[in-house]
Amino acid sequence: MEVQYYENINEYIDLVFPFLLKNEAENNLLFSILNALKLNQTTYGDSKPILIVVKQYDEIKLVALRTPPYNQLISYTDDLKTLDVLVKDLLKKSVNLPGILGFKDGVQRFIKKYCENKGLVAKLTRNERGYKLLEVAKQTFGNKPLIVGEKSHQSLILKWAKEMILEAGLMTKAEQMDRTLNQTKKDITYGKIFLLLDNTIPVSMARIAGKTPNGGLINLVYSPPPFRRKGYATECVAKLSQRLLDEGNKFCFLFTDLANPTSNRIYQKIGYLPIIDMDQYIFLKK
Repeated sequence: MEVQYYENINEYIDLVFPFLLKNEAENNLLFSILNALKLNQTTYGDSKPILIVVKQYDEIKLVALRTPPYNQLISYTDDLKTLDVLVKDLLKKSVNLPGILGFKDGVQRFIKKYCENKGLVAKLTRNERGYKLLEVAKQTFGNKPLIVGEKSHQSLILKWAKEMILEAGLMTKAEQMDRTLNQTKKDITYGKIFLLLDNTIPVSMARIAGKTPNGGLINLVYSPPPFRRKGYATECVAKLSQRLLDEGNKFCFLFTDLANPTSNRIYQKIGYLPIIDMDQYIFLKK
C-alpha cells in the first residue's frame, strides 16, 4: 500500500467520490466537507487542506482529510490495515495532530499506533452515532410552521448556535467559535437555517449542513431550555427532513451524541435508523 497527497481539490474530489459513494451514508460528513472546500478552500481555516488517499495497486482503500487546525478525519473502510499505513506515513513525516475523528474501529486502530509512537494519550471528546432516514414518520409532523431563517433572525440564531456549541462541548478555542459563527451567518444568507414557530415565536432550529450525491445532512439542531420536552425539536427535524426528501434527496443523515439518550430517541421516532458509530479524540501529552 502507498500513501498519496494531493494539492488540487477538484482533482481530489473527482478521484475519491466514487470510493466514498460505495458507503455514502457512512461517509456523509466527508462529502459535506469536500463540497464546502470545493466552493472555498478556506471555509474551515486559512491553511490549505491536507488531502490524502491510501491506495493498493491503484485502488483507493482509505480517504483521509484534514483542515488545519481541526482534527484528522478518516473515511469508512473495511480494510483496517490501511490505518497502519496512514499512521506510519504521518509518523515518518513527523506530523503532529491535535486529534482524530472517524468510524469507531478505524479511530481505535489509528490512536493505538499513533499515540504509542508519539507518547501521547487519547481523550474521547465525542461519541456519536450516525443515522439515516428514508421516510419520515407522519405522526411526527405536527402543525407548526417551519420557516427559513432570515436576516431579522440572525441575532437569535447566532445566540442559539453559540449556546448549542458550548453545551455540546464541541470547541473551546475562541477563533474556532468565531469562524463557526461566521459560517452560520453565511448559512443564514444561503437559506440553510430553519426555524420552527409556535404562535410566531421561534422555538427550535436546524440546519441543512451539507450534501452527498443522494442525501442531505442535518445538524445544529437546538431548542433552548424553556422550549424543551415539548416536541419542538422532533417536529423541526421531521419537517426539515421531509423538505430534503421532497427536494429529491433519497435519504437524510444526522449525528447524535450517544451521551444524550433523549436526542437518540427523538430521531428514531422520526424514522432515523443507526448506521455507524463515530468517535472523536484529542491527543494530549502524558
